[in-house]
Amino acid sequence: MRKIALLPFTILYWLITFTRNVLFDVGILKSFKIPGKSISVGNLSIGGSGKTPMVQYLTRLLQEEYSIQILSRGYGRSSKGFRQVTKLDNAQTVGDEPLTYFEKFSEKVSIFVCEKRLEGVLKMKAIHSGATIILDDAFQHRYVTPGLQLILTPFHDQFIRDWHLPSGNLREAKEGANRADAIIITKCPKLTEDEREHHRKNYEAYQKPLFFSTIEYGEFQAIGLPIQEMKNILLVSGISSSTSLKNHLMEKHHVEELKFGDHHSFTPTDIKEIHRKFDTFADKEMSIVTTEKDLVKINELLSEEDKKHYPWYVLPITVKMEDEQAFNSMIKDYVRSN
Repeated sequence: MRKIALLPFTILYWLITFTRNVLFDVGILKSFKIPGKSISVGNLSIGGSGKTPMVQYLTRLLQEEYSIQILSRGYGRSSKGFRQVTKLDNAQTVGDEPLTYFEKFSEKVSIFVCEKRLEGVLKMKAIHSGATIILDDAFQHRYVTPGLQLILTPFHDQFIRDWHLPSGNLREAKEGANRADAIIITKCPKLTEDEREHHRKNYEAYQKPLFFSTIEYGEFQAIGLPIQEMKNILLVSGISSSTSLKNHLMEKHHVEELKFGDHHSFTPTDIKEIHRKFDTFADKEMSIVTTEKDLVKINELLSEEDKKHYPWYVLPITVKMEDEQAFNSMIKDYVRSN
């Protein structure tokens, strides 16, 4: 019923995005083809498709051989315009994702934020014309055309089964996937070859390489008071979808969750509420677990006393490509040839 009720708005949204794409396709709206090496990581839908861990995967794959620049919008930041992320920045000034990239890769990689991707690319080229640019969430930003475009779609919410906004989550028509160079189904469970073949047939019309990826969870890392054994978890998340993470934790732990909105800007009041919630059922085998993206915002709000009294942990994640050799070869062949 909801989809039907929203159908007039959905048709209007489709018409706007369709017209915009046609204007780019016929050249009335101009797109700047980025010279040199550039890779876009994007999606057709709003919400979490795994773009951040994929950007990290590509960075790890390439950083030993090539100079890398990462460009992000810096969602939720207080600053405006073009900015290079430095050690003086925090999540408020540059956003959670760019700060996460900086904390992981700053020794070898330059990270920038700019809401206007064309402005950002031109200024980054002026800084280092030969660097490989990785654009985070730039698929709909058609004023720039990257050399290699990857679109991600989560296994349990694939764009081929979705509707346009606001009835569904699609930012543009499914046909937009034809602009991509490869499609990656992310957050996959363990699949049989027959199941993978079923999904390949669903995407045959796009005539694009199709890859499958999973999320691999690392070891818990103590940020606060370490505990000897973890049986119960208070999960604190400010990401678009915590379902996969929660399901993973529930395999071995009892999980309570405090869920905040996507890209939530945590406050001292939030920290007090988290600690109050923890105190209501805390025991020696319970911890507070959060994500890497949330930690960059939470960590600066935790006092030394907080860390002495509360068992805060972070759970790192990485991407695992099921056909890693073929995927890595596609990426490296592109970079070498440009």
